[in-house]
Amino acid sequence: MPLPLPGHAPDGITRRDLVHGLGAAWCLPTAMAAEPAAPPAATWQGQSDAALAVSHAARDAPAMRDGVVELDPEMEDLVVVGAGLSGLAGAHWFRQHAGRPVRMLLLDPLQVPGGHAQRNEFTARDGTRLIGYGGSQSLDSPSLFSAATHALLRDLGIELHRFPAEFHDGTWATRHGLTQRALFFGRARWGRDALVRHAADAAPSEWLPRTPLSPAAQAGLAALWGGPRDVLPHLHTRQARRAHLARVTYERFVRAHWGLDDGGVRFLAGETRGYFGVGIDATTALDAWAAGLPGFDGLGLGEAVDPRLSPSGRQLKAGTDAYVYHFPDGNAGVARALVRSLVPEALPGEGMAGLVDAPLVPAALDNPAAPVRLRMGATALRVRHRGPPASAEWVEIDYADASGRRRRVRARQVLLACWHRVVARLTDELPAAQVHALDDQVKVPLVYATVLLSNWRAWHRASVRSLSVVDGFWDDVALDFPMRMGRQRPPESPDAPILLHLGKVVVPGNGQPARQQAAQGRAMLMSWSFAEVEAHIRELLSSALGAFGFDGRRDIEAITLNRWAHGYAYEYMRPWDTFWPRGPLPCEQARRGWGRVAIANSVAGAYAYAHGAIDQAARAVQALLPHARLPAWHPVPGPDPRQIGLT
Repeated sequence: MPLPLPGHAPDGITRRDLVHGLGAAWCLPTAMAAEPAAPPAATWQGQSDAALAVSHAARDAPAMRDGVVELDPEMEDLVVVGAGLSGLAGAHWFRQHAGRPVRMLLLDPLQVPGGHAQRNEFTARDGTRLIGYGGSQSLDSPSLFSAATHALLRDLGIELHRFPAEFHDGTWATRHGLTQRALFFGRARWGRDALVRHAADAAPSEWLPRTPLSPAAQAGLAALWGGPRDVLPHLHTRQARRAHLARVTYERFVRAHWGLDDGGVRFLAGETRGYFGVGIDATTALDAWAAGLPGFDGLGLGEAVDPRLSPSGRQLKAGTDAYVYHFPDGNAGVARALVRSLVPEALPGEGMAGLVDAPLVPAALDNPAAPVRLRMGATALRVRHRGPPASAEWVEIDYADASGRRRRVRARQVLLACWHRVVARLTDELPAAQVHALDDQVKVPLVYATVLLSNWRAWHRASVRSLSVVDGFWDDVALDFPMRMGRQRPPESPDAPILLHLGKVVVPGNGQPARQQAAQGRAMLMSWSFAEVEAHIRELLSSALGAFGFDGRRDIEAITLNRWAHGYAYEYMRPWDTFWPRGPLPCEQARRGWGRVAIANSVAGAYAYAHGAIDQAARAVQALLPHARLPAWHPVPGPDPRQIGLT
């Protein structure tokens, strides 16, 4: 069987089969006219320049934190810094387990709550309203969720069993003949444009000759996908073979043990980016094995989950759930459910379908009379106890509000549900060793694009619903998930509008350790203009589908670009993190609370998933409310080792 390629799987595929875009945990719409004579002003959404401006200024000029502040009059029971999934979940847990009425304030620099879980909204020319995801995408592998995550979803009325049974249209693609897999090779990197389509069960020998790959690369890949072959004869035990695979990257494995040349390596280079945040140059062969990449069938590795797998690798190996647990707007649906629970007036309606259709009421988010307020456009600048942390009665939080005013709020307790590197710069109350551990957590940069197409006729003619871009700018391109929820429905006519999603993990693929690549990728992403990335979208679609009638001037109605310079939480992985999995783990030292402050967010678990963010919120609130009895959460990165047979 050929390697399962991103976005080319049949309906109902499991996440283990589909190495595709994350988002634990990865956006507000900016519509653009189709091919204007002069490009209009367009700005990034998600972590835009405006959203990052205050925090970057405070990073570069720490003295700005010392400006004159205006004191908020009320004392809060809890201030939450960060209104993403972890911050919202933390507010939910705190209110539920405090044992008394509480007053809470959440601060976040974005304009809409949800953090990376954001939606993109469009109105097509024909009046159709379409909603897509601009960040965190899915509830991945719910069979591996902790008791805490399941309890939260139940509290919110999110019934997981309804996704496969009711909301996901599992026959949409086959019903419309979108059954071909498609690889696209662009002329800029391969010398000619080539769209290579083939049936899902086609042997590589059927489609490899139609690619621009050299005969040697084709032969090497055909061998890799061929019958089982023992390429590690010098290693005589399963344990020795797994240990070797945990020490080498997948690129080194296919070069050294399979003789794959540069062309073959380029073909496979991006296959791991969407799941591990790095290409095959920095992903271990052991994780590649867990992801289902070729070359391992003859090694007798067994099926047991290996402790040395990264958290995502463990989830890939253990998880078998269908990849259908997502709202039309991705995990923004979960964020909206939390907002509705905390501030019902901000999101009127009820039920799961109502989460999709209801308009957010921004003015209701920060009602001074409400017990819970979400103050958007607000960036925290400093956190310090009023007196020694061990005996202080409250904490002061300085922040800049949406108008730029410096303000101070007092709280009896604080939940920092923001990136660890932000935490390290908000306070001078932590020991140097903990600051060092906080700074260990980098984030993997991402860019997501949502494109409103006036029709999908070209896709229908090509019989494809997605493209796997081989060594190109974009990693994957796919028509929207076919979901039936609220008023959202997949289109039944190719003449109807539809959303298209494109994703890219921005790393250079230079063989350096994953942390360095994330930092280099962030600099690359921040240097790109909206127009540059838009041009890559138009060039790709025209080159790949022009022969099937795609016309960008006619078919593209709007584009939203969602920039996540600080995207995925970094996960521990071999060969770079030799302390994994035995520890000690930097995240465990970094997330220690002090005084009246606790730390949450997905980075506190070094695990880039929505359920990881929820678990960390439960852990942090348990620390703030030691006498409460919260449901159990997973204490280490990734699935609970007890669930997947590890000790």
